[in-house]
Amino acid sequence: MRSLPCRCLLPALFTLLLLTGCTGGPPAGAWVADPQVRQLFESGTLLPDHSYYYLGSFGAPDSIMAIDNRYTLRSQVWAGAKVDQHLLNGWLQWYRSEHHPPGCQFRGGRILTPDGRQAGVWYSQNIVNIVRLPEPGVLEVFQPHSPSGPTCGRDNNANFLFGE
Repeated sequence: MRSLPCRCLLPALFTLLLLTGCTGGPPAGAWVADPQVRQLFESGTLLPDHSYYYLGSFGAPDSIMAIDNRYTLRSQVWAGAKVDQHLLNGWLQWYRSEHHPPGCQFRGGRILTPDGRQAGVWYSQNIVNIVRLPEPGVLEVFQPHSPSGPTCGRDNNANFLFGE
């Protein structure tokens, strides 16, 4: 009987620990897909009382999220943007004109606090993420990834958990 190499077991164990909350870190929230949020973004709806953030280039971001102003985002990867209707429409036009690899379509979803309250919404090709609430009113939202691990559309970071 052949055993799995350690290289396969470590990422699986780490992911299991993250998903089960056994890491001993701050309370975990959730990044959950919701087709209604996708429709909200694709209709060009701006949310009042929300601050917008993006990943990637300003002209063609990889991901967008809007955080309710009752929360402060603590992040080293998300950039803030003053999003108005013109900018949002430009981003949406870019998304519509780009051809993405299979399985990399854009989706939308909700960002939930550990107690299930909605803290924001997201729009991205990548649907797996970590959300934490290290202190009341402060959110940590990491870079989303595809279910298989790599960031959708990028080949160079296949093992994002361990940087190999």
